Amino acid sequence: MTRGPVVGVGIWVTLLVWRWATEGFHEFLLAQTLFLLAPLVLVPLGLPLTAVPVRSGGRASRLYTLARVLLPIGALALVPAFVLESPWQARLALGLPYLLFTVCAALHGLARLAGRSAFLVEELALDGALLFLPGGAVWMLAWLGDFSFLGFQGLWVLLTAIHFHFAAFGALLLVGLLGRLLWPHRASVPRAWRLHSVITVGLMGAFPLLAAGIAGHRVLEVLGVTLYMLLLPGVAGLLFLGASRVRSGGAGRGLLVGSGLAVLVSTTLAGLWGLFRPSLVALPTMLRFHGTLNALGFVGLGLLGMRLLNPASRANVAGVVFSRLSSRGRTGPRFFERLAPPDGRHPTGLVDDFSEYARPDFDPLRVAPEVRRFYEHTASYTLWVVPDWKPGFRLGGRLWGWFARRVQQLVLPSAANHQRHGVKGTIVAVDDRADGRERVRGWIRTYESDGSPIYVAAYSSHVAGAMRYMNIAFPLPFSNMTSVLRLDHDAPGGTGLRLTSCAQEDAPGGDQGVYLANPLLPLRLPLNETIWVWSAEGTPATEPPCDDPAVVLRARHEMWFFGRKYLELHYFIQRVGEAGPA
Repeated sequence: MTRGPVVGVGIWVTLLVWRWATEGFHEFLLAQTLFLLAPLVLVPLGLPLTAVPVRSGGRASRLYTLARVLLPIGALALVPAFVLESPWQARLALGLPYLLFTVCAALHGLARLAGRSAFLVEELALDGALLFLPGGAVWMLAWLGDFSFLGFQGLWVLLTAIHFHFAAFGALLLVGLLGRLLWPHRASVPRAWRLHSVITVGLMGAFPLLAAGIAGHRVLEVLGVTLYMLLLPGVAGLLFLGASRVRSGGAGRGLLVGSGLAVLVSTTLAGLWGLFRPSLVALPTMLRFHGTLNALGFVGLGLLGMRLLNPASRANVAGVVFSRLSSRGRTGPRFFERLAPPDGRHPTGLVDDFSEYARPDFDPLRVAPEVRRFYEHTASYTLWVVPDWKPGFRLGGRLWGWFARRVQQLVLPSAANHQRHGVKGTIVAVDDRADGRERVRGWIRTYESDGSPIYVAAYSSHVAGAMRYMNIAFPLPFSNMTSVLRLDHDAPGGTGLRLTSCAQEDAPGGDQGVYLANPLLPLRLPLNETIWVWSAEGTPATEPPCDDPAVVLRARHEMWFFGRKYLELHYFIQRVGEAGPA
């Protein structure tokens, strides 16, 4: 454990003892002390566990690094703001560095969410925890300035700031780390893993409901409290289970058990307070027992235990190499004309050597020779495609087509199902210096009927760990859509090829995915695609029949939006110069 939390504990304990000795115990003292526990101790404990290393040297992201720098400055500035008698303007100024830290932490959470290649519920909880922090800082500033905020004033404003830090940030952070701890054991406890997912999503909704309810909507308050009462005992059970599954780290395991016991008691008090009017528990009792148990017991012991155990994340390492290519309006089939490389390269395929994609679980030599030849000599092939738009997406396909035709990029085949479209392809070299990747080549696909573009794509690859990914950029106005595909065999013992952006069950943290690459914040889009390619004689019987003897390859391109398949493209591929479909 680094020095930050240890120093924070020393400062916090010193303040508690000094103020208690000089002022005596009162509710304001306890509330102020509980709040300061967050920036001085708990946030420094938890923030390092949200770091996303980047592959260039393993350094953490710049936003995270900036947040680490701002945190001690903001936390230490809060000590005189809370302790000294000073004008509200001075106290407000002392609170601003901490607000700046929370904004930076929230941006760090947003960057984590945007750059992740797969939906990981435990990491989503950590993102949510970071995104709630600025809300707590805003309520803190309202209290420091002695402002009335949303109808609240005085102690209630400070209590709301405390809730943002413990019921939102602390609870979600702990639940996310608990998911990391349970993930390696999901096969032996599948019900517990599913329960964790339900609890995570429920807690992310419970806090906003509770906040809205306290602001004046009694029904929402009851619903929020009810969710907490139902979900937090489940968190306690998962903490006990997680502690029992860890084989080492006795101190960390014991802290998780203590955290679980504390939340069981504090949840009971929360129910007695929130579900009844008049409340069965007085506010001073809630502060002394519920507040202290939540802060020191549930969140405090839990985060300390997680810091000692340091469960590994399965999220992908940040730093996918994206193309710098973009258009200023239209893309079009002539996009690459200004990007010819100075070395005079003349690639003939999407890859120079298909064997570069070899890895222990993927043998390129097992793939049918005609499939390998297609990727190495793509210019020697022509194709035709038949679209199959799924119900519910045909109108969306037409609307997208209207936009795509104007930017001359990603013009998907007509939403009129089973209409056949001839496609012509051209391979060109692209300047690596302009693109930012290595050995880049463009594949321009146009409709044979009128020469209008379908795709204008820049192909490259990158390596992460033992995996080489196909890295494809589609230039768009001031950005590009990048599809990072993992290559696999189509089936055990099969000779076909599968290229997919979908996360794998055994490797959810890979780079595969569809991203919107831009200079500010690369964003993982809610899109996925899988492309299956077979030799004509190796095509599964489930594919549409084809009687044309000139077809040497078959392919199926499946596309999903938020997990729902919206389009299948069936490709029929032949060598250039051979007879096409009648």
